[in-house]
Amino acid sequence: MKLRFADERDIDAVASVHLAAFPGFFLTNLGRKFLSEMYRGFLNHPSGIFLVAEGEGKVIGFAAGTSEPSSFFTELRRKRFISFLLCAFPALLRNPSTVLQKLIKAVFYRGDKPAGLEGGALLSSIGVRPDVLGKSIGQKLLNGFEREVLLRGRDFVYLTTDKVGNDRVNAFYKKNGYFVESSFSQHAGRTMLRYVKNI
Repeated sequence: MKLRFADERDIDAVASVHLAAFPGFFLTNLGRKFLSEMYRGFLNHPSGIFLVAEGEGKVIGFAAGTSEPSSFFTELRRKRFISFLLCAFPALLRNPSTVLQKLIKAVFYRGDKPAGLEGGALLSSIGVRPDVLGKSIGQKLLNGFEREVLLRGRDFVYLTTDKVGNDRVNAFYKKNGYFVESSFSQHAGRTMLRYVKNI
């Protein structure tokens, strides 16, 4: 397995991994075009940290985030809002009220920075193709992401993930030195955990 920085040629493959790794999630339901546009944002922004794991010449996993969460999401919204809207249009037609409400929240997302903590990088998404789970690919992607965070002068990483029905993922982060900094509720009572790791 090879770990490297993503490039434009990887965008479609990363979207495929996301679709396979996160079935039923809101962003997944927005479709391949929306996901491609989102991950292209990490690729093209100076603060983006975007790694892929490659096996036998194919992308089998990825990790994406930013060392400057607040400016990243502000700029992403300013430059790509229309593109996001167009990419989400088919999902809007299928379920307009729910998708519009969540899309607005997603567009105005600012990275959910932990209160009172400055200087952190956000791990926005990490995914591994389901057929290669259990081979430490996620571990290597996480380690690579953390190394890049350190090189960019940041001293901690944070992320959010579901509390309920997510035991494997929560165990993964705890095993790798992350602690639950706080929890909060999202739309429809979905409980999220915010993890932090000092590196």
